[in-house]
Amino acid sequence: MLLIRLKLGLPRIDEALGGGLRRGELTLFCGEPGSGKTALTLQLASKGCHEGLRVLYVYSDGLFPYPRLELLARKRGAPLDDLSSKFYVLHLKSLEGLINVVRRMELALLNYDLVIFDTFTAPYRSIKVENKREAVLHNKKLNQIAAILKKHAIDYGEWVVLTSRLRSPATDEEILEDLVASNVLTYWSDNIVSVAKTDLPHQRKISLLKIHGQESRVEVTTRVVDGFLEEVD
Repeated sequence: MLLIRLKLGLPRIDEALGGGLRRGELTLFCGEPGSGKTALTLQLASKGCHEGLRVLYVYSDGLFPYPRLELLARKRGAPLDDLSSKFYVLHLKSLEGLINVVRRMELALLNYDLVIFDTFTAPYRSIKVENKREAVLHNKKLNQIAAILKKHAIDYGEWVVLTSRLRSPATDEEILEDLVASNVLTYWSDNIVSVAKTDLPHQRKISLLKIHGQESRVEVTTRVVDGFLEEVD
């Protein structure tokens, strides 16, 4: 049977999503560094592989955390050989690299069921913005990339997931970049999942700000267990 919805593995979040993320949707995970965005995307990637999906994980934050993915697979009792046969990682170091991946997707040269960009805005941030005019130009380029990804998800019935980093505190220049990136990505995203730290070190608040194109205010408390997120009863 063709999988129509992909669960995050967080019961109340999946319920609010009507059973999970739909094929043909663009989903945004946003939050400050260390909040748990990568934990969520790894959980999603592992779940996708378990469901028989082909997963492409485009990583731009250094060396991909393979040990964390293997730990998650063991926790779920999933054979590592099955995981590795369905899971592929691309490392990005520049905005040009990101554009190249997106163009290859547009030309149907990369065929996967689930594509994750983590962190999507890291290559974008690698280009220093000196003034408002340059910010507008980057805004236009980012808008074009996001539009291509959204169309690709719809045309090929794929799941496309982006993560976006929020910095705190931010300089004036970073605020400008954040506003540009935020406005573009939130416009194109069908689902927006915010992950935030709380006063408790191992607790996170997950907020669904957009569900299947509609604004939302669903909030769930989770805890970090072995580097991954679980809902708090």
